[in-house]
Amino acid sequence: MVGEPSVSFCATNLNTRDRLSDGLESIRVLGVALGQPFEIVVADGPSDDGAREFLEGRARTDPHLRLVVHDHRNRGYGRRRAFETSRGTTIVPFDTSVVYASRYGDLLRRYLAVPTDAMLFSEICALRRTSIEAVGGWRDLVGGEDVDLYARVIERYGLVAFPTARRESQSQRLSSLDRQMRYVRGSRLARWRRIYVVQRDQIIGCNYRVRDLLDFNRSKPAGRRAAYRIFFTVAAIGARFSSLAPSAFPRNNYLILREETFRSMLAGRHLELEWDEPGPKLLLSRDEVDYLERNSTLWKQAGPRIHDLYEIK
Repeated sequence: MVGEPSVSFCATNLNTRDRLSDGLESIRVLGVALGQPFEIVVADGPSDDGAREFLEGRARTDPHLRLVVHDHRNRGYGRRRAFETSRGTTIVPFDTSVVYASRYGDLLRRYLAVPTDAMLFSEICALRRTSIEAVGGWRDLVGGEDVDLYARVIERYGLVAFPTARRESQSQRLSSLDRQMRYVRGSRLARWRRIYVVQRDQIIGCNYRVRDLLDFNRSKPAGRRAAYRIFFTVAAIGARFSSLAPSAFPRNNYLILREETFRSMLAGRHLELEWDEPGPKLLLSRDEVDYLERNSTLWKQAGPRIHDLYEIK
């Protein structure tokens, strides 16, 4: 359906030519399921694997696709450019390396019918444009850019969570390291610098302390943890000297996202969506569960009720 869009699917992209076609097709399927005008906005950085040429050709033939080109290898910058170019009143961020299951189209359609400024959190998320604008939008962070934004939106407008334990789309994801390595070419030194910058910006985006990062790695051998402590400390020092400061709340931004997801499920907020799917249930890594058991106030208060709401990846 073509017209002035009410929904904008927005993504940043770099060097995903092998996944682009299937990923964009899955988003088109979600858009058609909405039954109202939509657009797909992709901000492509300096792709050199044929992705830019593919997107240029697709934009000439697909009335739904809008392409933004830029020269920055920065995920937050790309997401911001896609958002600023978009026109929809509801924004659906997506990852061009993921093939999304078609059933999420029904979830998005149901969310659109609910009069709320709260963010939808599932395998695919959705936010109202006014909510994003009110909290300042995406910032130019190389890593942690989504958690940085989502925490600000959740703290002001709340969250409606309906994650599921199904893994169809999850299996299409690149690892976090592989995803970041798309953004760098050249020497081993350049790759290590990228890893450092990602960690620095994740500290900013999630408002992590070194202690938090070490808590996520308690199961690692002592020698590796010692090396991590040095690396995390260096990255934390870099974060303090960055021009971007963390969004400071009583909890770090990771805890905001996870605790409010569980709070929404415990309160039954997902029921207003009337989505005919089993759940909700959140997929977590073992390290995340260990971290939440030690650091989440809600986890300690809710006790056994929490255990029915997650599965280990």
